[in-house]
Amino acid sequence: MENDKPRLSLDEQIQHLKDKGILFNIMDEESAKQYLKYNNNYYKLTSFRKNYDKHPGGKNEGKYINLEFAYLVDVSIIDMRLRYRVVEMALDIEHHTKLQLLRKMDEYDEDGYQIVKDYIGSLDDRQKNYFESEINRNRRGIYCRDIIEKYEGNYPVWAFIEIISFGKLVGFYHYCANRFSDKEMKYDYYGLLTCKKIRNASAHSNCILNDLRSHTAEHRTKKDITEELMNIPHMNSNFRKNRMSNERIQQIITLLYMHKKMVRSEGVALYESGELKKLIRRIDRNSTYYKTNKLIQGTFKFLGLVVSTEIDNVPKIIKH
Repeated sequence: MENDKPRLSLDEQIQHLKDKGILFNIMDEESAKQYLKYNNNYYKLTSFRKNYDKHPGGKNEGKYINLEFAYLVDVSIIDMRLRYRVVEMALDIEHHTKLQLLRKMDEYDEDGYQIVKDYIGSLDDRQKNYFESEINRNRRGIYCRDIIEKYEGNYPVWAFIEIISFGKLVGFYHYCANRFSDKEMKYDYYGLLTCKKIRNASAHSNCILNDLRSHTAEHRTKKDITEELMNIPHMNSNFRKNRMSNERIQQIITLLYMHKKMVRSEGVALYESGELKKLIRRIDRNSTYYKTNKLIQGTFKFLGLVVSTEIDNVPKIIKH
């Protein structure tokens, strides 16, 4: 293939970075080689270059402008810590989505069995085959086997939600929302879809902060999220719209909003607020690295404003 590129040795990786204009004043070349050998790989680390400008002309045309290797290392560490928060908050959302579904069964007087049968019956052939493959895969595992063998296809909802994936849970949530004609559930379904996307990316260790350019979002931000953001002090309209036009940032903020809305445990909410506060402190540790990069600096400022507001408004619900 024409696009095949040879594997570079550590020395060649460093030289290639130097040829691209990347500097080694903060972290020297030997330290950079050790980092690439034991801490992060070249391909993942260099993906964050997308957030930096290149010289448009002159003798340095095509080279990055004042980009230190240490800057890439710092943002990659922040990205890693952000992914950890995303995964943990998504687990909270998944758990409390299950709890909400069980409350809805009581609210709409469902026996818990028929609704699962009807849901499975509503799947088309492709969806049903995928569902059955997922159940059979879980049957071979130690965590869901007992539940599956106990009910053998006649699943009550409280067992069913424990043997399906988050993606299937979101699909079942949508089915229930339509069955109950529950407008709020229908609305929250789209927020859960967004949570699923960023949760899957984070769980597979995909980089999140490696493309912070504006106007990459496919959909407009949900109205209630926009209204929440409008209430944040020191955040003007243009700044908000610009940052939320980035799909990755839009997904992060949607996850934060859905966590605040779905999680009904004060203890869990307080814990996550504390962890987000730690993340912001880590972001601010090397803030001088980004003083000339308005894209990263603006993104980190935006996240800081959102998180600080969320921490000040943790819902007082149920101790856990």
